[in-house]
Amino acid sequence: MKLFARRIMIISIFIILFSLLDFLDNTIIRLFKFEDEGLFELVVDFISPIFEVALMFWALFTGKKVIDQIQKEDEHYKRLVQLSPEAIIIHKKGKILFINESGANLLGLSSSSELINRNINEFVHDDSKELFHNLLGQIEKRPNSEFNQQIKVRRVDGAIIDLEYKSTKIDFKGQSVRELIVRDITIQKSEIENVKRLAYQDELTGLPNRRAIMNQLTQLLKTSEKNELNFGVMFIDLDGFKQVNDSFGHDGGDILLKQVSEYFKRCVDGMGTVARVGGDEFLVILNQINHDEHIKVAEKMIESLSSPMIIFGKKARVTPSIGIALYPQHGHEVRELIRNADVAMYQAKQRGKNNFQLFGGGT
Repeated sequence: MKLFARRIMIISIFIILFSLLDFLDNTIIRLFKFEDEGLFELVVDFISPIFEVALMFWALFTGKKVIDQIQKEDEHYKRLVQLSPEAIIIHKKGKILFINESGANLLGLSSSSELINRNINEFVHDDSKELFHNLLGQIEKRPNSEFNQQIKVRRVDGAIIDLEYKSTKIDFKGQSVRELIVRDITIQKSEIENVKRLAYQDELTGLPNRRAIMNQLTQLLKTSEKNELNFGVMFIDLDGFKQVNDSFGHDGGDILLKQVSEYFKRCVDGMGTVARVGGDEFLVILNQINHDEHIKVAEKMIESLSSPMIIFGKKARVTPSIGIALYPQHGHEVRELIRNADVAMYQAKQRGKNNFQLFGGGT
């Protein structure tokens, strides 16, 4: 890729050497103070063409060797790039000038020739287009800088993958362009997303877990306090769950918990959030609804578990004990509201289970 520049450098050196010959005539005479300057000039005039011809042949021979070596190095570099396991793309303002086979395979094509002169933007996913365009703008402002970026790309088969690349300035066929060294990070991104998801999601039921519901409650409390809104918290414990576990084992208990989770989500029906916070414990947030609506949701939950469920072909039955605490009547802090809903839930158990109680004894 540096071939053109190196050729110019070699030619420039030869021109300088030839130019020195005329200068040497007078310089040597002055340095050595020859008495017969005419005789010396005659000798120089005779020798100089021979020297020039010899120098020319030497220059041509040496220059050819240098150029051949540069060409070999250039071809060797191209082979290395073509065989590289990493995807390498060379582009000018998004237009693909070169892409190796790994790059073509990454985009879902078998031949790199199909991608020459196409624009990278064709493959950039809509979610990443603005990010990619912004980077091109930064490159215009700082062309000598190196950039790293992660973007989503749509392959020719429609699959969406995550890529990470490093963009650097290089010379390619006499022009300044950008080289992208690209790697597929789809699996790594998926693993990171799974870790994040599991940090805030109950693995068994898919419901938000304790951490997630606590964060949501904290934000809801701030919003409600600022805008003078109300909301409710339900704490639910399943009566008879231990017997189900003892009779059907943990696998049977897991099946029941999944079914109960679906029932509770349908009962809330977009009015709030259902979370699993323990083995058979659930926490529910009901957003900006009045006292009567809290009662209706609690009644729906009790009704949803009124019929036995079928586990491994046999009937199994659990019932809910539900405690309700309201903001701001029953607390102004997250833990206070949860604690009071928990107290109300135990009151429901003491009153025969399979019912709901409002904190403070109301229903």
